[in-house]
Amino acid sequence: MISGSGRFLVNLESLNGVESIGNLTKHRTAPVVLKTSTGYLVRYVPVISGEALAHAYQASLVDIAKKEGLPVGNLSSQYEFIKFSTDEALKIEGIKEPKDYNDARRFEVEVMLKDTIADIGGFMYAGNAPVRRTSRIKLGYMIPALRGDEIPAQLEAQFHVRFSNKPVRGSQAIFNVEVSSALYTFSFELDEDLIAVPSTVGEKVKGEEELERQKARRVDSAIKALYSLLAGNFGGKRSRFLPSMKLMSLVVTKTDFPFVPEPGHDDSYIKTTVMRLEKAKSVLNGNVAKVYVINNEGIEVGEGATVLSSVEDLVGKLKEK
Repeated sequence: MISGSGRFLVNLESLNGVESIGNLTKHRTAPVVLKTSTGYLVRYVPVISGEALAHAYQASLVDIAKKEGLPVGNLSSQYEFIKFSTDEALKIEGIKEPKDYNDARRFEVEVMLKDTIADIGGFMYAGNAPVRRTSRIKLGYMIPALRGDEIPAQLEAQFHVRFSNKPVRGSQAIFNVEVSSALYTFSFELDEDLIAVPSTVGEKVKGEEELERQKARRVDSAIKALYSLLAGNFGGKRSRFLPSMKLMSLVVTKTDFPFVPEPGHDDSYIKTTVMRLEKAKSVLNGNVAKVYVINNEGIEVGEGATVLSSVEDLVGKLKEK
C-alpha cells in the first residue's frame, strides 16, 4: 500500500467552484471542527473535493495507460468517467450486463479488461443486478491546515468585466469569481496490490490470466498518475485562474500492511508518521515499511526517512520493486 499526506501553499485559486448565484461564481466550502485555546469551534473554510482530485488522477491515468498499451474504455478516453454505470454505457462499451449475482465476477473481469481506469478507479453498475468495484485510489477533500487558533485560509470575490468593442447596449458584463488562498493539507491511498485483482467472489473466469499479465504495467501506470496530483495539476478554472502553488512538504509510505500517515495539520506530522510507522510494522508483523519525505518547510523529519528533493524523484522511488 502507498499512502501519503502533504501540504500545498496555494494562492489565488478557483480550483473547485460549485455554483453561480447571479453574477457570482462561488468556491466550494465545507465545515471543519477546530480545536482552539477556548474549546472546539466550527468554521466554514474553502475546500477542494476528493471528486475534483479523482477526476484529475483518472484523466492522467487515461493518458498514461494509452502510452503503455493498456486498454481504455470509450467513455474514459473522452475523460467522461461515467464508466459502466448504466445499460446505455454498457452498449457503448460493448459489455453484456450481468444476469444475476453469480454472474458478477464475469462482468467485473470483462469491465477490467475493457478499461484500466475502471480497474484502478472503480465503478458501480446500477442495473438489475448491481456490481460494484471499490476504487484502488482513495482521495479526500483538501482542507486548510488546522493550526492552533488560526486557519490559514481566506476567501475573496474578484471583480471582472467582460467587454465587447461594439458600441451597443449590454456590451459590458460584470461578473465576480470567488477565489481562495490557503495552506491546504491532503491525503491519499493507493492499494496497488489489489490492482488487476477481481473483488467479487466466485470461481476463476475467463480473462483473469490476461489481467495477471498486465498487472505490473497497470501498477506502474497507477503510480505514474500520482505525479499529476503531487505536481499540483488538478482542479478547474485554470485558464485564467492558474494558482500560485507550491508543495511545501510531503510524507509518503510504502508498506505491505494498511497504514495512513498523519494529516498535515501541524509541523510534527512527518515526524509523527515516521514514529508510528515503526510501531505499526512491529505490531502488524510487516516486512516492508519505507517512508519518503519532501521537505520544503524545514520542519522536523525524524530518523528512518528517505528525504527527496522533488516529486519526480519520489515517483521514481515508488516505482522501484
